[in-house]
Amino acid sequence: MFQNDAELRPTGGFLTAYATMKITKGKIESGISQDIYTLDAGFKRKVPAPDPIKKYLPLVYTWNLRDMNLSPDFKSSMDTFTGYMSEVPGAPDFDALIAIDTQVPVRILEVLGPIGVPGYGGKFSAEIDPRCDCPQVIYELENIITRPTYEIREGRKSILGPLMNSMLANMMGSPKAKWAEFFNIFTESIKQKHLLMYFRDSNKQNAVEVLGAGGRINDYDGDYLHVSDTNFAGAKSNMFVTQEVEQVVNIGEDGKISKKLTLTYKNPRPGDNCNLEAGQLCLNGLLRDWQRIYVPKGSVLKSAKGFEVDMTTTEDLGKTVFEGFFTLAPQSVKKLEIEYEVPAGLVSGDYRLLIQKQPGTKEIKTTLTLNGGKPKVYQINSDQEIVLPQ
Repeated sequence: MFQNDAELRPTGGFLTAYATMKITKGKIESGISQDIYTLDAGFKRKVPAPDPIKKYLPLVYTWNLRDMNLSPDFKSSMDTFTGYMSEVPGAPDFDALIAIDTQVPVRILEVLGPIGVPGYGGKFSAEIDPRCDCPQVIYELENIITRPTYEIREGRKSILGPLMNSMLANMMGSPKAKWAEFFNIFTESIKQKHLLMYFRDSNKQNAVEVLGAGGRINDYDGDYLHVSDTNFAGAKSNMFVTQEVEQVVNIGEDGKISKKLTLTYKNPRPGDNCNLEAGQLCLNGLLRDWQRIYVPKGSVLKSAKGFEVDMTTTEDLGKTVFEGFFTLAPQSVKKLEIEYEVPAGLVSGDYRLLIQKQPGTKEIKTTLTLNGGKPKVYQINSDQEIVLPQ
């Protein structure tokens, strides 16, 4: 399953396309490759859209398969997605679902070099393309998949299967000296949540979660933070957006934690012509971000600035969730400030914080200041536990 991280969703990206393969005694046999819209066309049940889609995704009133990865917990999202997908006539039966974002093929092509894909002409590479200042393979995928066209959509997103097959063939034919690099790509992609796995068999699913490839929202007995951003009709703007996080933490004598969380989003690139009639490739437009901030259960919101709606408080996955919405235009900066209190009892001795990275995101600069001390800077590219003496 291909998740387009340029259009960020809670589990890593917009569910764009999928390809099937059968593995028997180590032998890989290619199957079908389809656009997610082909699956949606066969999904006849009219499931009412969840409230966030009704509020923030214009003119969408039913819940489509392509929008069912709303939970930041990958297993929860895939339970929902696969449950409804099974109602589609001819939907693929499977034992395991492996989700990747654009970072995986880019990393592989950095090792392989340019490769051809039968039926699609030219070469695909990880070299920077000046048309987007991004890897050429990403530009070509977006160009094939998302450029407005009056032609029939069928088959436009079926490139995923041929591309993966070509990469696999080139990897298998590579000198053994490169195999260690491919293994490192696999392990780093799991650690950094660019590759997630979901198994129907509970024992295999448990093994995947132990490996750290399950994309789960974890229980934790200290302070906790997970920021989940959802791009609702905001073009492919996440390709150009950077994020920085600043946390100022003060622990009172009663053990309560007072926090100020500042999130800064920047999009330095000029916008594209996203008028459908222009027929141009719309990558950078107005980002429309439904945001949820997961914190320890029982936390209380004190104030919120920078959002375009009043922030609300809910509960999900054993956490308290602060929910809001904001927009970010090309060549602009958005700063969000949230102040809240975390219940007493989470700090005994050292201050402990678990930050869980959102799948599909790149490295995020995070600054943490504890009790007025010297700020400490972390580069978060995976889940990370931070332990500091008070």
